[in-house]
This record gives sequence, C-alpha cells and structure tokens, in this order.
Amino acid sequence: MKRIVTLIAGALALVAAPVAAEKTKPDIAEYKAVEAKNLVSGKQKIDPAKAYIFVRSPANRTNGVFLKTPSTGEIANFEAKWREEFEEEVKRYPRRLASWEVIQKSGRKGAEKPIEPTEENFAIAPIETRMIVPFGPQFVFEKTDGETKTYSYLVEVEPGEYTYLGPILYLPGTQTFGVCYCMGSVKFEAKAGQITSLGDFLSLGWADRAALEQSTFERTLLPDRPAVPTDWSVPEALAQYPHAKAELRAAGKRNNFLSALVGRIPPVPGVLGYDRDIPIDLVGLAEGKVEVEPAPAPATETTGAAAAETEAGMGGEGEPLATPDPARQGS
Repeated sequence: MKRIVTLIAGALALVAAPVAAEKTKPDIAEYKAVEAKNLVSGKQKIDPAKAYIFVRSPANRTNGVFLKTPSTGEIANFEAKWREEFEEEVKRYPRRLASWEVIQKSGRKGAEKPIEPTEENFAIAPIETRMIVPFGPQFVFEKTDGETKTYSYLVEVEPGEYTYLGPILYLPGTQTFGVCYCMGSVKFEAKAGQITSLGDFLSLGWADRAALEQSTFERTLLPDRPAVPTDWSVPEALAQYPHAKAELRAAGKRNNFLSALVGRIPPVPGVLGYDRDIPIDLVGLAEGKVEVEPAPAPATETTGAAAAETEAGMGGEGEPLATPDPARQGS
C-alpha cells in the first residue's frame, strides 16, 4: 500500500512540476552532394523546391566552401539562440562568482574572477558557422577520362545567395586547410528548381599571372600562362534540367571565422576589382548603383545668393565647401 501511495505521489509531483522549456534548435544551412549514378538509378532526384550548384575541376579533384547569406528567419533564430544562451549564462554567474570567492578565501591562487555577462560582452559562435556549405573532394558527381580529364560536383542547397569562401577543405571538428577569400570574393544567386553553373570558374584558369599576383603574397610558384575563358556548360547528364550560368557579383571582406590562411580571389573582369585592399563592385558601378564622388566644379566668381551661401559656410546646391588645404593656410 505504501508503495502505491509513493508511486502516486511521485506521479503527481511530475505533473505539478513545470515543464522545462525546449531549447531553440539552430537553423543550419542544408546541403547534400548529388552523384550522377544516383540520378540514373533513381536513388536521387532533382527537387524543384531546391537549388543546385555545379562545379567542374580540370584534371584533379577539388574542394571548397560556399557561405549562404542567412535569411530573415535564420537571423531571427540566431538572435533567439543568443538570447537563450545569454540568459543561461546570467543564471550561472552567481554560482561561479561564489565558487571563486571560496577559492580566494582558501588562499589558493590561479583562478581568475569570472566576468559578469552583459549584452555587450557575451557572444556565441557567429551565424556564419551555421551557413557553411562545403563540397569535395569526395562525392564526385561525374568523372571524365582522356585528354580532358575532369571532376565535377553537384550540391543540392536551399535557394538563396551564396558567397564563395575559398578553396577550403572543411571537416567539422578538424583543422581547416586551404585559403579563405576573406579579403574579396564573388557571390551569386542559386534559384529554386535550377542548376546554377560555376563551370570551371573556381579553378581560376581565366586569370593570367598578373591577375593571380594580386591575390597572393607568395608568387614564386604561380603559373606563367595565358588566361583561358571559363567553361560554364553543364554535362550531358544535367542538360535536361533547367540550368543557367552563375551571375557573379563582388563580395566584400569578412571575418576569418574558420582560422584559415587569408587571401582573396583574383580580380574578376567586369565583376570584381580592387583598390589596394578594398574590393570594388564593378557590376554596381556599371549599373550606377555604386556612388562615385564627382570631381569638384571649376572655381567661379561668387556673387549674389551664392555669396550668401559661402558666408554661411555652404557651397552651391547646399553642399559643404571643401576643407581648405592646411599647407596653404597662412601663405
């Protein structure tokens, strides 16, 4: 009888106890390698709700990392996760501080005083770590032999914008190898129901030695060869599906969150240029979407309303006057 009463009391206690809130599940970029043999057998299919990125590598296997631009929902999920972990850290702080005080009273040394978490000093892993989409060197889509031996890769991804982070070998939990194009790269849109082809662009055959020299400080082993146009085509096995050449745009600098070697992609004609260490969006310039500061108008005699503006410290059209050259002051 006592055992029954005990079991009932335990069950009631479980019902009465507040249910622990489920932790926020992080939104992570989804991806999957596709192989030609699996398309033929029906094991894999081209999903019209997904997007696909095609890459070809001449002669050798390759690898790299794309970075998905997070959606509004993914950013909201990240912020919710940050808030959740911040609140947990705030709750843990009093216990950690009390433990530290006990250690101090005991005379032991070495332990540092815990820092009280605030919204300014608390951080979690950056959202970029959730947006990684690696490919290669395994899970080749198709391999061709002969004089023009190639390896190709097809990656199923979520529709959205992707930046090429560089020729990086990424395996979670292991050391990262390769170069991060943290100082300048390209991005493109991968549309649902379509294969977006990068062809052999990532192999940099389109860049001659002069262009390659602008992407690295190690120039001894750079090939001295003419540039070869990019082959944007897809193989016959994919020709039946909707496909299009990747429309490249310049991508700016980003943090080296993978701790890889730092570099940048060579300047891409008509797409990406550099002014020293600053990436330039050449497409935006051509479309007039990137503002360029106009040259100053020639000096003219100031009269009437213009003179009043000058006295008020303003130039024509309500723009501030140029700051005088300090070297000319007092001359």
